[in-house]
Amino acid sequence: MSKIIQQALEKYNPVKVILLFSGGHDSMCSTHYSASYLDLIGVKYTVYHGNTGIGIKETRDYVHSVVEHFKWDYFEGHPRNGETYEDIIKRWGFPGPTRQSHQMMYIRLKERALKKYVTHSCKSSVHARENVLLLSGIRQQESKIRMGYKDHTRKENSCVWSNPIFHWSEKDCERYMLENNLPRNPVKDKICISGECLCGAFAGKEELAEIKSCYPATYAEIQRLHKVAEECGHPWGWASGPQEWYKNHPPGQIDMFMCVGCENKHNYSEYTLANTAV
Repeated sequence: MSKIIQQALEKYNPVKVILLFSGGHDSMCSTHYSASYLDLIGVKYTVYHGNTGIGIKETRDYVHSVVEHFKWDYFEGHPRNGETYEDIIKRWGFPGPTRQSHQMMYIRLKERALKKYVTHSCKSSVHARENVLLLSGIRQQESKIRMGYKDHTRKENSCVWSNPIFHWSEKDCERYMLENNLPRNPVKDKICISGECLCGAFAGKEELAEIKSCYPATYAEIQRLHKVAEECGHPWGWASGPQEWYKNHPPGQIDMFMCVGCENKHNYSEYTLANTAV
């Protein structure tokens, strides 16, 4: 049924198989497809969802309902203490549209939580030379970046990343969901994003407007965080970032009566460096 999964199992002999379920429809297809094949051949697995702490609640509800429906073994990862989204914006503000800032958000909100789970919950010991297979819903045709992916499976230290629906098209996914009567994420259908991570790194104002209209509780949380960021000296918005803000507010344009000389300590370049530090 799945040559990609079978080849990964045979080549890397993993001690654990993890199905990565973000809440998007591609990951729904990948998770169900992988689970069906692994059930068929008698291989145990765990479904993993990364709770970034800055996502739409309805997407988490969707993930939980799907897991419960299929009775899958489940684990939910969270950012570690001191690296929550609120911790990050207190220190650096909202990320802004740069590759470096997006990488910082990915590492702190997603990657470290998953690596902790792999290292401490999947392997027999922290230093054991064992492989863990992670199956995700990445498709080669999904984006220009992923069009550059040449292989459906790659190894990174103990993690073997494999994409069982790598060669599927969007129509293949739609067909699979219909044929298997898979539940759809209402967030994805409503605003065209899965909504499990709203870090804002590449967000536009139109996206914020959609969130405000469709998910006011999430919008209210973003506005609360905006006030927190402002109080910590980072006045730019969720859908702009420091670069855009400083372009529109050059030094001297704002009266800061109790911060004489602050513009010399916290200039544009320093904000950019801090905001993109990993």
